Amino acid sequence: MKMMTTLWRGARLLLPPLLPALAALAPGAAPAQSAAISLSGDGPYYRLPLPLAIYSLAAPGHLNDVRVVNAAGHAVPRAWLYGSAAAPPRLAAQDVPIFALPRNDHAAPAEAAVALALQADGTLALRATAPPPASIEAGQWIIDASQVKGSLLQARFTLAPEAQGVFPFFLEASDDLRQWRAIGGMEQLLRLEHDGQSIERLALDLGRVRARFLRLTWADPRRAAPLLGVGIDSSEASEPAAPLAWLPALKPEQCAADHCDYLLPRGLPLQSLRIDLADGNTLAPVSISGLPDTAQPASPSSLTPLNPLYSLRHRRQAARAANAGHEIPLLDTVVYRLTLNGDEIRSPALVLDGRAYARLRLRTQGGPISALGATPPAIAVAGAPRTLVFLAQGEGPFTLRWDQPAPDTPAPLALSTLLPGYTTSKPLVAGQASVALPETAPIIAPNTASAPENTVSTERKGWLWGALGLGLLLLGGMAWSLFAGLRKAGDGEG
Repeated sequence: MKMMTTLWRGARLLLPPLLPALAALAPGAAPAQSAAISLSGDGPYYRLPLPLAIYSLAAPGHLNDVRVVNAAGHAVPRAWLYGSAAAPPRLAAQDVPIFALPRNDHAAPAEAAVALALQADGTLALRATAPPPASIEAGQWIIDASQVKGSLLQARFTLAPEAQGVFPFFLEASDDLRQWRAIGGMEQLLRLEHDGQSIERLALDLGRVRARFLRLTWADPRRAAPLLGVGIDSSEASEPAAPLAWLPALKPEQCAADHCDYLLPRGLPLQSLRIDLADGNTLAPVSISGLPDTAQPASPSSLTPLNPLYSLRHRRQAARAANAGHEIPLLDTVVYRLTLNGDEIRSPALVLDGRAYARLRLRTQGGPISALGATPPAIAVAGAPRTLVFLAQGEGPFTLRWDQPAPDTPAPLALSTLLPGYTTSKPLVAGQASVALPETAPIIAPNTASAPENTVSTERKGWLWGALGLGLLLLGGMAWSLFAGLRKAGDGEG
């Protein structure tokens, strides 16, 4: 009897520490559904950028369940800063005036507009005393975007039909033709014929810059392109979207004769894709398609891409995307990595439709996957972080939640409703808020339809299994001691 009492006491000491370990290892363990928010500034409005990992935690395909609650547990009024599918941005495309400038103007930025006059309507025109454009050896071009409304999405360049080659250049932005700021680094226009394939790159992503004028300077005047015209695609959104966040490169999960599949971070709406070829002097036409997670229904709100350039280039994509559960064609393109005149040129980043997929499929057209090189290419994907603006209503602390909301929880408001009197011409006046999501949020971990939603780190799993094994060994030893004692007691009675 004394031994039984000792065993029971030992079990009472061992089991409580082991129960959390067992719960953490159980497939059905509930993941965290909230995180504390830190505030900085006066408020009462706060701007809360959300880490990309929120997509792996919230309801698949959208962020409708993401909200901010106060200390009383009540949801506070909120609005998306940009990217709401209910209020897509207004898009426009127009040709803009361009003006050739002498090469040496780059050395004196303040004198770049010597040959130009600013007219009453804000546009540019050549001064009467300026030489005609045909007599100027154009080392620079001024692009007049003063009549373009909203943010600049991309510039489309028109070259003379006979132009062939690679044309490196730099692009800058200004509002007064005196103070200039760079837009990215060295860029390239190109038009090439290679192994019977024609490739062109005559457009440049402008990153939603807001500027009245752009200045193009050829990196090498001897390789200047004969520029005939420039078109600008623009967006009149209430607020510019956050810059894309790129994730580390992904290697293929598996490859077949004509395609490779890539596992993707769970729930992340894909805005952009970069294909990194391993071998130089490689060029091949490819098709890119998405494989949805058949275990999760597609959300209608996710069918509006946050990057409006996709709508400009792929107008039929919404109809294709309705075939949820099947391979969804996204785009056809030519990928390349070439060395020309000592310069290496690579395929530009590609715009995608803003939906979440379980996998991406890269398929070669009319050839084996080895046409892309001896080593299958890696890919990198990017998503657009979302920003929530909320009113700090009630007492803090405030908490970000993403569990199933109550039926009476109000939906997000329009930004102009949340902030009365707000207009796009005024800066958003709001304090800063931040949130640290659980470390188990698997933004980099690949998406697998059969994987449980709760993820425990490998190191923690090892520790838990070790603790569980040690506890079982101790319990086994105690049980063996008990049975040995009982056996001896039985033999003594015999």
